[in-house]
Amino acid sequence: MTKAGRLPVLRIGRSSSGVVMVLVSAATFGTMPILAKFAYAAGLTPLQTLTFRFLIAAILLFAVSIGAGHNPFRVGRNAIPLFLVGVVLYAGMAGSFFAALTVLPATLAELIAYLYPALVAVGSWLLFAQQPGRRLVIALLVSFAGLTLVVGGAEIRFGWPLLLAFAAPVLYACYILATERLVRDVPTLTSSALVHAGASVTFTVALLVFGPRVIPVSARAWGIITVIAVLPSMVGISLLMAGILRTGATRAALLSTFEPVVTIVLAALLLGDRLSAPQLAGGGMVLAAVLLMQWRSREPVPPLQP
Repeated sequence: MTKAGRLPVLRIGRSSSGVVMVLVSAATFGTMPILAKFAYAAGLTPLQTLTFRFLIAAILLFAVSIGAGHNPFRVGRNAIPLFLVGVVLYAGMAGSFFAALTVLPATLAELIAYLYPALVAVGSWLLFAQQPGRRLVIALLVSFAGLTLVVGGAEIRFGWPLLLAFAAPVLYACYILATERLVRDVPTLTSSALVHAGASVTFTVALLVFGPRVIPVSARAWGIITVIAVLPSMVGISLLMAGILRTGATRAALLSTFEPVVTIVLAALLLGDRLSAPQLAGGGMVLAAVLLMQWRSREPVPPLQP
């Protein structure tokens, strides 16, 4: 008993609550490949899933942004570039990732996607003359070696699914490099709303052109679409933003490597995905390389948000 005669109260510090927020955010992002598989099983196509996901997510993000006191329509000259980045790069990344998931196992697609930190590092070196240190070079080599084991151990022929899977991290790295300066003076929810709005335009046009020009009718399909729009797109981004404010960007980036772990576990439990021993070793090398690149980095790479 304390002097006041009361039991001590467990207080969760600001940093600890931030850690929880980032981990929960990473977990929501990790559900994305699993939810995409469920959407396809419910009869949805990638275009249908992405179109309605981005439409719902954009509306909700705009609403939350306005509710938080930010006016998405008054963010200055960066509004149109952020919208266009969503139209081209973010839509291209999400489209490639979801299309690859129609064929590839969720675990394999997620681990390939985690090539993006290495690509961001290479892009920063080529575009912004940020010289890579010894630790970064080692991390890049480990990352590529790990991906070689992951892909080499898969019983899948080289073709468009693998090309699309590798296109996703390339486009996401381009998205990060393109928005690095655009988002500095724009609230996270507002920038996310603008990017999601741009992607929704791209997929709406694509759906009208390529079809199927039908609105899903089953409650299951709409339920899955809504969960995808709310859980990873809205809740994940909101918690990540709040977590970064409490833990710092570097620590948040490190904690976000929890995302592929969630995907691997859920894919094994719910989809029956299994990794061979070489693939597990390769996946471990990929995650180790990401941790090595982020550790004590002054400019951590943002977490993956497919």
